Amino acid sequence: MKTAVRRAGVWGILSIVIGGTAGVALANGGPFLVKYPNGDPAAKGILARLDPDLKPTREERLRVIKEDLEVAFIPDSTGGQDTGQPPLVQVSAAYTIENPTGEEITVDFGFPILRGLYMSPYSMRPRPDVRVQLNDQGLRVTVISNSAIYGIIRQRARELIEQAVADDSALAELVAAVRASGLVRDRVRRTFADAIGTDAALARAAATDRILADVAGSTRGEKDPDHQAARAALAEYLRGSLKWDESDVALMVEFASLDFGSMKTHPPDRGFLGWEPANELINANLGPLAAIGEQKATQFFAELAACFDSKVASTYESIFSAWGGDVRERSVDLLTGNVRPREITLSNDELADRPPRSRALLVSDPTIYARVDYFDSNANLSETEKASCKTVLKNLPVIFTFAPMNLLHYQATFPPKATQTLTVTYKQYAYADTREPLSHQLAYVVHPASNWKYFGPINLEVAVPEGVPFRASVACEAGGTEDRDHLSVLSHTGTPVTTRCTIHRATLNDKTGELFLAVGTSEWNALFDDRKEDPEEGPQRG
Repeated sequence: MKTAVRRAGVWGILSIVIGGTAGVALANGGPFLVKYPNGDPAAKGILARLDPDLKPTREERLRVIKEDLEVAFIPDSTGGQDTGQPPLVQVSAAYTIENPTGEEITVDFGFPILRGLYMSPYSMRPRPDVRVQLNDQGLRVTVISNSAIYGIIRQRARELIEQAVADDSALAELVAAVRASGLVRDRVRRTFADAIGTDAALARAAATDRILADVAGSTRGEKDPDHQAARAALAEYLRGSLKWDESDVALMVEFASLDFGSMKTHPPDRGFLGWEPANELINANLGPLAAIGEQKATQFFAELAACFDSKVASTYESIFSAWGGDVRERSVDLLTGNVRPREITLSNDELADRPPRSRALLVSDPTIYARVDYFDSNANLSETEKASCKTVLKNLPVIFTFAPMNLLHYQATFPPKATQTLTVTYKQYAYADTREPLSHQLAYVVHPASNWKYFGPINLEVAVPEGVPFRASVACEAGGTEDRDHLSVLSHTGTPVTTRCTIHRATLNDKTGELFLAVGTSEWNALFDDRKEDPEEGPQRG
């Protein structure tokens, strides 16, 4: 729930930004500390841009009497608890909301979740494990994924770039020449080859045809002197007439040369999120750049769009802060309780010691691989396309990934002079921090509560398996131990997972920033090593 957005809500705000004229952005930013075997490349970085309208608004009619926030670090029973596998964290945020007015109020809510949602394997197909209820009634919730936001950004950026090219007649001619001599000819060659197939006689006949002979005898784009001349002419115009720097020149030449496929269109009065879902844009406008990952591909489009629209000056950081805090990856230190940059040490030995699933979860962390010049060398690309991808990587600024964010959108109606309970429940994996002592962490956004005129205390309760060290970024009191049945996490026997837990409690009066929670990795792993040796405990842990 987090922040009430009057009618427009997250859905409407994103539609305004993308459907309007002012916004292009890369959803990226801020450094965190990664210790690589060959040194730390975190010496520099930039923050990318986003339209300032993508922010939550204030709610002054409804009153949040209190928020009961319950967090449980629990075993992941879906595939067995391997040593080194991160905890699954179950979060439940119950808001007691009063409508003191004499009118029924319907509100769109936005709820930011950092670092992604757990995908339930128990459904017909994997889907985010998230539920929203108003009293006992389930509400429809839409998950706006990080990838969907990236897809929207690329789409809007591509539209802006193409319009800017069309508005400059000289630039339009030069870009058209690059495309005609490159991607258009390649498309024609592919069509020609498909039509000929393996028919040798047809190939000979086509080669003597007055029109088809040129197609049959032409070379591919990378060897075509016309294509190279067109690229050089475009570069000279950008460099000379438009006064672009060399990196931007290189990016624009590759933009004109690469085949991103047909650009999707949408009803102009509805925006992307009012049109069939933004999920259709997750893989759109990638083309060969899929080989460098969606984050770098999105950065590519945003960098170019910013060259044409200097008004796009607000940083993504300001948007991220409006929803929930610092774009930088951060952790709470398990020893001191201080909040600091997240730390990851990557080494072959460290990775080799981890179980396969744990190793895969770590190296697939987008906040790690996007920090380096990731390139999928096994991608099905031509040599020209591979060269273009490497040129793009070489000419993009170093950029640091932010803590990936999902936005939940849902709508709730509050009758006059009544109090109701709105509950958001979800699960996600804890993320690793490798500063000694090693820990697994959860970041929870409390900041949007500050956008309400009245928002009461946040009552925090955290359940951690007994014997596992715990630290929060706020002072907590231990409230004894309890057996907890995690009803939404079933073992292979179909019974609830039961864990003896230490309960930690606190009341949060500060409604800004993020809450960080950490558990000790070594003790967590040891707990489940012990359970493996106890046949009575095995089924409970799944």
